Amino acid sequence: MGHNLKSIHWAIVLIVLGICIAFAGCTGYQQSPGPATTPQTQVPGSNTVTIQNFAFNPPAISVSPGTTVTWINKDAVDHEIINDASGSTAEGAIFRSPVIPRDGSYSFTFTSQGTYPYHCSIHPTMKGTITVQ
Repeated sequence: MGHNLKSIHWAIVLIVLGICIAFAGCTGYQQSPGPATTPQTQVPGSNTVTIQNFAFNPPAISVSPGTTVTWINKDAVDHEIINDASGSTAEGAIFRSPVIPRDGSYSFTFTSQGTYPYHCSIHPTMKGTITVQ
């Protein structure tokens, strides 16, 4: 008799699970497509870059000379921003942040026109660009 009760119990569990799965499929729930794959450029004068999900958002911005750009770390891990002027080393870099903890920020004022590619020295696949025009 105990074996039959176990079988009935698991049959009910499977039926309820099937109903839940079927209901979830009928609700119209759609998963977010994730971050855009094309770089987004803000209008000149915009000056905030959010660090989130191991990416700079937006990855490319344009600012006017004299604009201070601020990076805000919304990831749970530390990041460090360095200009690509000299690869991944600090020598020759125009700007380099200290390690930025979660909810920390770093600011740099761009005074000269040009294109300034940068990356996270801790996570080198994270890349961004500031264009000063």
